[in-house]
Amino acid sequence: MTNPFTSIFGFVLFMVGISCSDGGSGQGHEKKSIPKPGVVHEKIVCAERPGRSYALYLPEPAPPQTSEASPPGSAQRGQDQPSPPPHQRSRNSGNQLYPVLIVFDPHGDGMFPLKLYQNLAEKYGFIMLGSNDSKNGLPAEEVNSIADALIHEARTVYPVDTNRIYLLGFSGGARVAAMAALYQVQVKGIIGCGAGFGNTEQPIKYKFDYFGIAGTADFNMHEMLQLDDALTRAGFRHFITTFPGIHAWPPVAVMEDGFIWITLNAMKDGMVKKDDSFISGVNTWFEKRFETLVKNNELIGAANICREAVSFLEGLKPVDYFNGELTRLEKQPAYLAQLALRESVMKSEEEEKQELMQALQAKDLAWWTKRISNFKSRVSKNELINSKINPEDTLKNRRLLSFLSLYCYMNANAALARQDENAAIKIIAIYELVDPVNPEPNYMRAVLLARRSDNEAALTQLSMSVSKGFTDKARLNAQPEFRQLNSSTSWDDLMKSIK
Repeated sequence: MTNPFTSIFGFVLFMVGISCSDGGSGQGHEKKSIPKPGVVHEKIVCAERPGRSYALYLPEPAPPQTSEASPPGSAQRGQDQPSPPPHQRSRNSGNQLYPVLIVFDPHGDGMFPLKLYQNLAEKYGFIMLGSNDSKNGLPAEEVNSIADALIHEARTVYPVDTNRIYLLGFSGGARVAAMAALYQVQVKGIIGCGAGFGNTEQPIKYKFDYFGIAGTADFNMHEMLQLDDALTRAGFRHFITTFPGIHAWPPVAVMEDGFIWITLNAMKDGMVKKDDSFISGVNTWFEKRFETLVKNNELIGAANICREAVSFLEGLKPVDYFNGELTRLEKQPAYLAQLALRESVMKSEEEEKQELMQALQAKDLAWWTKRISNFKSRVSKNELINSKINPEDTLKNRRLLSFLSLYCYMNANAALARQDENAAIKIIAIYELVDPVNPEPNYMRAVLLARRSDNEAALTQLSMSVSKGFTDKARLNAQPEFRQLNSSTSWDDLMKSIK
């Protein structure tokens, strides 16, 4: 099969390759005692590969003939947004087997997404394993080993339905999940958030179901929308959805769409019993969401809800209503005007992104100070999250700021690695202007100061980094420039201050 993904991404955050894992039937779970269900376990060491660990969530067993449904509204959607219907988890006869989500966080924090989504895992009956080892910047071989280890662990240790192994990732973790699904045996599907597929020249070996999620202020939103066309051409069952938000793990209410989509697909494929009541509730839920968006004149969103409803429900329930409303919307001048505006903004955004990439080297700090101030005068995070209608220009500027933060991070790291102090000083200063609450600029500045043996100033910068949320003690201890600092009382105080 020809790979349709190699030419659509000009800017890749993370690229990995995955090989096939060893087998497993899900019948070996008696080899290891099963941890307590209903709570997130922070660190479980892989049974056969002790160099790897993961966070774990096991759902409570669903009693026979009893609904484990969560009440409507449990996902805490927006005030004017309807909630999904209750869901009754199915129970297999004999020993109960569960679908599994293997989760990849870009910072190797397996605990965070499991705590965030544990109520969804409970509601829909999923085991979740969150890698504590997979993070951005690792060699492809190591990521391969991590993915193999967790898939093998899930299949051989826990009561997993091996026909329903799914992967979930955000940002660089989404790229890990995508590469694993392309080359991994018995992966049914993935939920990818905030990033698409890494570039690879290898031919695709396996198809899978793909549910993509991107914030409308995420600098990777364009990439995700382009992926929609590539997946359509390649014949993947998929859907890409957006929500009003930035480059971050999606809110619980948004992630629930992914859980519902893969659950309904399992019903379509005969993997779980068809639940007519749940299907009818999902239909009503989409109708209410559509009506709300039309009322708010968010016609692009309303059209996308129609497409989403068809993707979710087709094959389970007639979708004539949503196809009809979509056809009607696509002929409306107001919808066409909103769509033309979005396309115009996206085109200008790509042009401005290229300009900013060139300006990082060509323009001085005074130019950057003025440019970033102009960006921020047009962007309000609270307005972005809370407003019912997000202006396209505001979203564009928010995406460009997020892109600049990442681009500065990458270029500052590169300047530090090649010992180019002048370039590093300038880029770190721009990075801090773009993203003042990010701890990385202070950390990088501490590296430069430590290279000059200005230990006191380096420790001050590290303290500022910690005050902004830096928590990676292992990275501090491994940083060569900081070895001269770790014999001081101030270093001990710094380490104690990190929770």
